[in-house]
Amino acid sequence: MHFQTSSGLFKLCEWIYRLAYLQLLAITGALAGGFMFGIFPSILAMFAINNRWLNGESDFSVSKQFWRMYKQYFIKANKLGGLILLTLIALWIDYALLQNFQGTIYYLILSSSTTVLIITISVLFYIFYLMIISEQTITQSIKTAIQIATLFPLQTFWMLLSILSFLFICWVIPGITIFYLCSGVTYLATFFSRYALTRLAKKNEDKHFLIERGVLNAKRTTS
Repeated sequence: MHFQTSSGLFKLCEWIYRLAYLQLLAITGALAGGFMFGIFPSILAMFAINNRWLNGESDFSVSKQFWRMYKQYFIKANKLGGLILLTLIALWIDYALLQNFQGTIYYLILSSSTTVLIITISVLFYIFYLMIISEQTITQSIKTAIQIATLFPLQTFWMLLSILSFLFICWVIPGITIFYLCSGVTYLATFFSRYALTRLAKKNEDKHFLIERGVLNAKRTTS
């Protein structure tokens, strides 16, 4: 029996294998760094692998590429991890102190803290992708990620909804969690981030074109 490698079923099976293997590498990478120092380099390495797959590349050693990215981004990833940890601690303290308030102030602080949490999570997925495709510093990546999240709120919403839906499936079917939790989430985040960067580039091209044509004022539109 012959299998058509271009068939939808074959491609589905290929992605099932790919993501399961990537999950195994990520777990190994997290353990290799004592979990605390291994989890963020593993996340960045997963983004790098997913990005190459989405570019249509397949003729490369996944394990070699993973460990190369893991080592390359080890320090930078852990700096980002430390910043994320501090942000989460600040939000946790904020929510803990919230119990001391009542009435209108309680709901104002709750809504603002929840908004900050949602924005932080949204920006976070974009930051990981930006770090593996550019030489930006962490601060620059944060600024670009905030720009993307605010320029394309609907897309950011669909990204979060897709990831939450996937997490719900993982919760309902524990077997998926074991093999696909991390690789699946990073794949979805990479997919939406790639699309967002494409739209941002197009938006910037259109802006520069309008400036050149004199439709927009360069001083007023340049940040």
